[in-house]
Amino acid sequence: MIKDPWWKRELKEMFAIATVFFIIYILFLFMKKALLADYSIDFYIISAALVGSLILAKVVLIFDLLQLSRRMDHSPNIYRVFFRSFVYLLGFIIFKVLESMIKGLIDNESFSQALNSAIHELGETPFITSMVGVFVGFLFFNAFWVIRAKYGPKELYDLFFKKSV
Repeated sequence: MIKDPWWKRELKEMFAIATVFFIIYILFLFMKKALLADYSIDFYIISAALVGSLILAKVVLIFDLLQLSRRMDHSPNIYRVFFRSFVYLLGFIIFKVLESMIKGLIDNESFSQALNSAIHELGETPFITSMVGVFVGFLFFNAFWVIRAKYGPKELYDLFFKKSV
């Protein structure tokens, strides 16, 4: 049997991860859209959910390659879920800081100005509330992934998408 090339396996894994995050993200963004509608502010949730879920999936894949949670392999799964969620959250925060810095540099800010702006955003309420939402999303994702690892992808698919007997 011929194995798929590495990039094809990674795309499949990224699609599976992004699908889970897309569902979580769309729920959070739907609530945000409902709140902003009270103030007549338009917000496009599908594109934001798609981009956000792809970013989160890539963060997860990169941090999984680093194998930071190897020492947690023999711990109860709840510890692994929280540890991995926290590590993924740190990765996402790093990504958001870099993204904010790049925006500042594009807007002709100096490196130190862009860094100060990015760090300042970390303490703002919208950033903090979105990080709480992202952390909750990571908790759901990691709990789901533990269940997937225990039962396997096919059995998990059968559990959710096949008729019960």
